[in-house]
Amino acid sequence: MSLKCHLLHVCCAPDLVIAYLAGARGDVFFYNPNIHPKEEYEKRKHEVLKVARLFNLEVVEAEYDPENFFKSVRGLEHEPEGGKRCRVCFELRLRKTASVVKELGYASFSTTLTASPKKDVHTVNEVGKTVALETGTVYLANVYRKSPTYNDAQRLTKLLGIYRQNYCGCTFSRRVEQDENSSER
Repeated sequence: MSLKCHLLHVCCAPDLVIAYLAGARGDVFFYNPNIHPKEEYEKRKHEVLKVARLFNLEVVEAEYDPENFFKSVRGLEHEPEGGKRCRVCFELRLRKTASVVKELGYASFSTTLTASPKKDVHTVNEVGKTVALETGTVYLANVYRKSPTYNDAQRLTKLLGIYRQNYCGCTFSRRVEQDENSSER
């Protein structure tokens, strides 16, 4: 089996734009069983595919698997945003990415989760390194949101009309976002 270069776990199209402009290359892997509802998942996936075509990136397909997410975070439903539930979610997605890395023969992997200002970069990279160590893969830690091209990526996303979500993706973060919006009124 010939070794493929890099697999980039992608959580959404705006973060893919940020990572790409910051220099990330490789094949795209959209695995996000946390995204709820299904319509939101489909919308985000569609936008990732659109950006991947624009940048001429190959996409590795994965099934939508919300049952796995809910099983993984059972008992953590009332955790605050950014807490233990999020760490479990990062681990779920990065473990799946690492398994695809091994299965398809990639040299390394990383994630666009570090592009989002709503994610704890230290936690994401810590989880990525741990998963890599445990699975015998190579994780390339990064901080895409600190890229000098971050603002350019924001402008390009807007110019291209790329859908930008207003919550992390899971039903729990959606509930938090809705609660915050209703308290602002």
